[in-house]
Amino acid sequence: MAFSSFAWGCVFLYNVGMKNFRQWHEDNCFFREDELFFGRCDVQHRLSLSEILLITSDTAVQDYHVRGFTYDVLKENNFAILVSRASFKINKMPMVNDMVTVRTWEEAPAGLQLSRKYEILDKDGQVLISGSSLWIVVNPESRRIVKPDQFTIRELPTTKTEFEGIPCGKISIPENMELLDERVIRYTDLDANGHMNNSRYGSYIMDCLPEDLRSKNMTNFRINYSQEATLGDKLHLFGAFSDSNKFVIVGKTDKVTCFEAELHF
Repeated sequence: MAFSSFAWGCVFLYNVGMKNFRQWHEDNCFFREDELFFGRCDVQHRLSLSEILLITSDTAVQDYHVRGFTYDVLKENNFAILVSRASFKINKMPMVNDMVTVRTWEEAPAGLQLSRKYEILDKDGQVLISGSSLWIVVNPESRRIVKPDQFTIRELPTTKTEFEGIPCGKISIPENMELLDERVIRYTDLDANGHMNNSRYGSYIMDCLPEDLRSKNMTNFRINYSQEATLGDKLHLFGAFSDSNKFVIVGKTDKVTCFEAELHF
């Protein structure tokens, strides 16, 4: 059964303070205007890594919501969608108080995973960050993977576009990994699904990153999500250089690997 895209082509306005921001669909893409307020940026006045992960995943969720595929609709149809991998090419990091437009669209599935692309554009339409992500659909009760052609609440996308960044592939782990930090998953790390929000890994990664790397400009970032972290889990964060310009960070509990990330400078 497929649901109609009732919001297609409509322009919605939402107000933040004294400013109006738009969100709309155009040519199978969803657009959302945004302003990067002070609290969303780091000490270098750059958009924080956790906010990049949050703003893109939230825009993907909004795309589905305005098309009628809300959390409740997904749940009623025994679907849950989980991001599994993401990659971002950073041409120029957005800065504090910048006005940006976030653009996202679905692409043809990649094997058993849904595929989605992103762009964060400046006020002149230049691409600051481009992104690619893979998502899996699961039955929330059995936790079994649902094949893309069985995810029947909307038509299967057929679009395919080239991504200039590093593909969402497997991350190679160096042998000389060292323990950088340990963090216990707290209540404020959790989202409405009851596990650690994917964007929070961006904060953990930056917190344990060697100090001399924090001030450098990142050119590419990749992350693979392996296992959900839940309340009370202790996350052991390991890291090492894979080569002179690439640093790898892995987060593990005592039992499983939660994520693997790769940062290029």
